[in-house]
Formats: sequence, C-alpha cells, structure tokens
Amino acid sequence: MTRIRRGRAAVAALGLALAAALTACGDSSEPASPPAAAGTGGSAGYPVNVTNCGRTLHFDAAPQRIISGWPTSTDLLVELDLADRVVGRYNTSSGDPAPTYAAAVKDIPVLAEAAPSREQLLAAKPDLIWADGSYLFDGQQLPTIDDLNARGIQVLILSGFCTDDATRAKVTDVQTDLAALGKIFGITDRTGKLSGDLDARLAAVDAKTKGTQAVPVAMISTYDGSIYTYEGVYTDIAQRAGARNIYAGTLPTGQYYGELSKEQILKDDPATLVYLLSGGESEQTARKFLTDALPTLSAVRSGKIVFLPQWDSTNLGGVQGVETLAAALHP
Repeated sequence: MTRIRRGRAAVAALGLALAAALTACGDSSEPASPPAAAGTGGSAGYPVNVTNCGRTLHFDAAPQRIISGWPTSTDLLVELDLADRVVGRYNTSSGDPAPTYAAAVKDIPVLAEAAPSREQLLAAKPDLIWADGSYLFDGQQLPTIDDLNARGIQVLILSGFCTDDATRAKVTDVQTDLAALGKIFGITDRTGKLSGDLDARLAAVDAKTKGTQAVPVAMISTYDGSIYTYEGVYTDIAQRAGARNIYAGTLPTGQYYGELSKEQILKDDPATLVYLLSGGESEQTARKFLTDALPTLSAVRSGKIVFLPQWDSTNLGGVQGVETLAAALHP
C-alpha cells in the first residue's frame, strides 16, 4: 500500500497524542446509534453475516455511517453510490482520489490526514469502519475491534491486509471486498457487475501481454533521500502487466518493503524503473531526485521510468495500475 508501512512508522514518529480518557465532547461513552434501514430495499434480506479476516461481522441492517481508512476505499464507496453514507475518512495524506471521484470525495469530512485519534473516530458515530489494516486498533491509538463491536461498530479490513502482512496482497483482493460490501449493503447486483467489469479489464491486459517477454523492472520509491523497493501487490501488478519485479523474492520473509542502497541498484542497473509516487509527490520532484542521485543508471539516462501512484495498489486502483503499467511497457 501507499505507506510502504513506513507511514505507520511515520505516524509513531510524529508522536500523535493518545488520549488517556474520552472527553465529554469527543465521546459520550454511548454505543453508536443503531443503523437505519438500508436505502436499498429497507431491511429485507437482513440480518446478514460476513466473514472478514477470520472474523464474523453481523449486520441487522445496512450500515448508514461509514468511515473509510484508505483513499482507494473511499473511491470504491463512491463508485458504489455509497458516498452519502461516508461520514469521515482518514489516511488522506497517503493519496489523492481518482479524478472520476474527486468531486464526491471532496465533500466527505476528513477526520485525520494520517491516523485518527480515538476521539475523532468516535465523534463521527460510525456503524462501520472500513480500515486498511488492524494495526491502529490496539486499545491505545484506537479502541480494539472487540471494544468497537461492543459499541455497535463493525470493522471491515481490506482483505489483502488482514494480518498487516502486505506481502500476500493481490490485485484481485478487490473481488473479495466487493463480495463482502455487496452483502453488507444489499447491493450484490451492483457489486457483481463491477466485479465482472474488473475481471474483463484484467483479462484484456492479459490478452494483450500474452506471449510477450516479461520486462524486467525495478519497483522503487524514495523517502527522506533513501530508496525503497517492494513486494506483495506491486509484484502482482508487475506480473499482470507483463513485467518482472527484479527484486521479488529478495526481501526477508514477511517483509513488504526494504531499503535499497544506491550501490545495489547501480550494480543491478535496471533498464526500466517503476517509480511509486507517494502522496503529494510529483513526477517532476521524483525525476529530479533520480537524476541527482542515480545519474548513471540506465533507466534514468534513457528516461525509461513509469510513474504510478503508490496508493493505486488496492481496490479499483490496483486494476488501474495494471492497465497503466501494461500500456507503458507494451504499447
């Protein structure tokens, strides 16, 4: 995902204050209000149970107050016509909404640019939190998932990040999440159609790249002057786009990202770079860094650099990333 999980370290480094107790204005200590009847056919078809990351989530009706914990999750909720139910979002500094959804996303309140506080989360009175992982729900930064459940708040985790082990994430994890969202909100026709459309888009890329030689690429990003490489969903994006991540399998087991020395990448001298832009980073800034730091690298000298938004690795963004990379490598 976007942060290379260093965003989590960055959150810790920022020393975000954790409240020792809930204030009267930030937390009434009352459970979230029971959700109203679903806007898509009342409460017919409920209750429903959904399995997510080894837990069973129970819904007596479709959630009415959603908090989104990742930019691409917000985009997907907009695509599913659920924007009017999203009462807050966080981790917004990790990426921008896709242009198609930008206007709708702009109207959704921002709880926090990174991790929200306990007070910010509970003040929004959600009945569903769609989170990018379980790492924040530690009883300190945020209440535990069990504590939230006792308040009538369900927590849905992006299926590719169930254990916060991003090495196992795949582009097609969006299909699992669409199936869950369809059942939770009673919109299985809508989610089924979208799922089929995504399958067709990936199949089109596969047909285009079939029989072509996989292009060796180095998938990198930079942070504070250091270079990082990635595993997990980024390797999957590369493979589906007709490329081969040259650093796949080089990181320690279970490690999603790792620092790459300038000496190592210069030694490997990749002919093509896939540069993953972090939130707020421009192509111009990235090009300048590469030109200054790695002027002799073959990919830099030839200009064979493909830029992808780093946050475009989950939900609809992952499929878009496959299409963008394939178009650049196999025009």
